[in-house]
Amino acid sequence: MKNLSHFRTFTFFLILIFYFLIGSAQQLIDNKGNRNQSYPVVTETKPEIVSLINLVSQDSIENHIRYMQQFRRTAYSPAALTVQKWLIDHFESYGYEDIETHNFSYPGYGGFEAGNIVVIKKGLDFPDEYIMITSHYDHPDGPGADDNASGTAGVLECARLLKDFDTKRSIMFVTFNAEELWMVGSMPFAQRCAAENMNIIAHFNMDMIGWFPPDDPNIYMASGYSYISKALFEYYEKTANIYIPNIPTKRLSKGDSYGGDHMPFNIFEYPSLYIGDIDHDPYTGRPCYHKECDTIGIGVYYAGFNNLNLAEAFVQATLSATAELANAWLPPQNLSARSSTNKITVSWDGNNESSSYKVFKNNEFLIETTETFYEDSDVELNKKYEYYVIATNNGKETAPSNIDSLLFVETLQLPYFNGFSENKYGFEQSDWVLRKIATKNALCNSENGGVYDGIFPHNYLTVAELDWFSIPNSSSDISIRFKWRGEIKGSWNNTVNYFYGSAGLFFEVTNDRKTWHKLAYLSGTNNDWKNIELSLNEYKGSDFFQARFRLESSGEDFYGMGKKLVYITDVEVDSGLGIDDPKIFSQYISSFHFAPNPASSYINITTNQQEPYHIAIYDMTGKLISEQAHFQDGQLSVAHLRAGNYFIVASTKQHRVAKKLVIR
Repeated sequence: MKNLSHFRTFTFFLILIFYFLIGSAQQLIDNKGNRNQSYPVVTETKPEIVSLINLVSQDSIENHIRYMQQFRRTAYSPAALTVQKWLIDHFESYGYEDIETHNFSYPGYGGFEAGNIVVIKKGLDFPDEYIMITSHYDHPDGPGADDNASGTAGVLECARLLKDFDTKRSIMFVTFNAEELWMVGSMPFAQRCAAENMNIIAHFNMDMIGWFPPDDPNIYMASGYSYISKALFEYYEKTANIYIPNIPTKRLSKGDSYGGDHMPFNIFEYPSLYIGDIDHDPYTGRPCYHKECDTIGIGVYYAGFNNLNLAEAFVQATLSATAELANAWLPPQNLSARSSTNKITVSWDGNNESSSYKVFKNNEFLIETTETFYEDSDVELNKKYEYYVIATNNGKETAPSNIDSLLFVETLQLPYFNGFSENKYGFEQSDWVLRKIATKNALCNSENGGVYDGIFPHNYLTVAELDWFSIPNSSSDISIRFKWRGEIKGSWNNTVNYFYGSAGLFFEVTNDRKTWHKLAYLSGTNNDWKNIELSLNEYKGSDFFQARFRLESSGEDFYGMGKKLVYITDVEVDSGLGIDDPKIFSQYISSFHFAPNPASSYINITTNQQEPYHIAIYDMTGKLISEQAHFQDGQLSVAHLRAGNYFIVASTKQHRVAKKLVIR
């Protein structure tokens, strides 16, 4: 964990500025993890897992800590290389052959001789699905027995015991270097996992597992998580409390997730937990945190007694959660619901362990099917629907899949414009609660506001979605434009800026509501309105297309960087059909004029059309207000329109022309 001296803090911020300057040149990588990952529900212990966790050895954990505490394991020092070799020797002694040293570099230090050690135990049935157990082995400020020889000893113990334990899924053990330089070892590795599209369904990061305050008789284990990993924590907490009831597992109450090697994985939306004893204030409540006295007997040992009960329990909890998940029949994954004309299509990922699927809508059973999709035509416009599925096989059922909810709407008519004339649309942090400060449904047909978990203020999420629309192949250049201003800062804002930090506004798009592709990441301070324009040409041919703004932050705000205030205005989507370019329509509608504009009761329309054409008026959200088929040049009443801005569209069978209409 972090405890930078003043000099190291200054150096850190110089490096931070360096990354901030080069960050804009980096290319965004889509999140490869599944923020909607769903997990089994464990209700009772399994004898084989009880036998496994009973083999955890305090002597083994202690011996490993005693060896590592001999060295001041600064990330770029020869001692780190010595410990790396020692760790590899241990993994080899357990019988592992798939061992890699993942090397990396860092500005100001160059390449590190000691890297991340990656060990893989291949699964028998689903080798491309991974559960990770990790720690960091570096420490610059003393023996580092608790921070983090203890967590690394825990990884070794898990690897030793799981070597001959058959699992359907693969297990990856990683000991990271350079965590104490602000996760500069785990960040490039998480980036690599995302670039390789690895399917990591859970990540347990053990960081400080051996200390508990002497004046607290109620020993317990703690785990921190970001909003992305809430479902994983709920699974881990319940499983750990079933297998180790005498030392309960709780959510962290201080700092939530802090800094640790789980955070880079959260950035790529891999569900990741911080597992450790950091629940008690590391700076004021720990006499040996990042000091010379962090040794076995002082920095490690529960309540000052000569035992490793807490460290043993943490290893047992991680083992039980890993062993259960590695062999579990998982619920259906990646469920999504998307609108289309007159129906909602629900789809999910199936697997060969399931024979059928039960579909639920608004918590009511709909149908059982062997397909991995369902088309629901029993829907009404502007009503909200919520879906999930449960897999079945031989009379048994899984836990529910993730839930997807949406408001059923017609396709958005392009061009679209929303200037939020009454209120700018904003995300604002107030007393750690996010709220929308705009007219209801101004930007999106969703009531999803800012959310956070109870009294834990450090993780929050708010999402605003535009309605869906299609992008025909015949589109020319189609783009979206908007303006933003605000201030977004968090503990990971631009830190070691591999593309983005842990606090920011993301603009994302999808054509299936399963994978959201990042087109922009916005953070920092921007006091003046800044124009953003993004091409959507890559998504031509999409029958379904949707865009959203997502404001999210994970972890406690270090160094006072805690502001999250964002405003959005002037959101505009071109039709991509060149409707504003008269050359394209010269053979159909070479002129399209109307007056007066602004108008109040009527307008006179003139075109070159000899035959009747279609006239339609849309509000600035794309909603059709009125239309008239077989219209010919002449007077059109607009007395029914309220004051405001509109689009008026003249169209033939092939093309159309749109212009802005102002009503006073």
